[in-house]
Amino acid sequence: MLTFRKSDLQTMIDHCTAGLPNEACGMLAGKAGKVEKIYCMKNAKPGPDFYEMDAEEQFRVMKDIRDAGLEMVGMFHSHPTGQAYPSSVDVEKAYWPGTQLPNYPDAVYVIISFMDRAKPVARGFSIEEGKVDEVRLSMP
Repeated sequence: MLTFRKSDLQTMIDHCTAGLPNEACGMLAGKAGKVEKIYCMKNAKPGPDFYEMDAEEQFRVMKDIRDAGLEMVGMFHSHPTGQAYPSSVDVEKAYWPGTQLPNYPDAVYVIISFMDRAKPVARGFSIEEGKVDEVRLSMP
């Protein structure tokens, strides 16, 4: 389970809306499955069905997360026209190129679908050994 505030979800939705018609992305920092900070990041290779976090920005964010005593608990990105489910590219990008070694083994991948732009849908997933499992998102 990944827990965050409703305002955190709104921050992610707002960032992803601003990126339309392209995918948008970001990282989630916290502890023990609880999000404490949202990092809205630049899509270095914008497109309607692809995202890549800017490497320098990713480095700075990871340093900030460590300096704050937090962990990277997840990441998020949007699917402007697709379902809130990992695409084959999402699954492939979850691993170091040419390996089955996960980039972020404990990360929850939150995908926000804009199939209905008036009602975006967010779902969370773990991606391990090429297998996708849904992770419950909780907003107490």
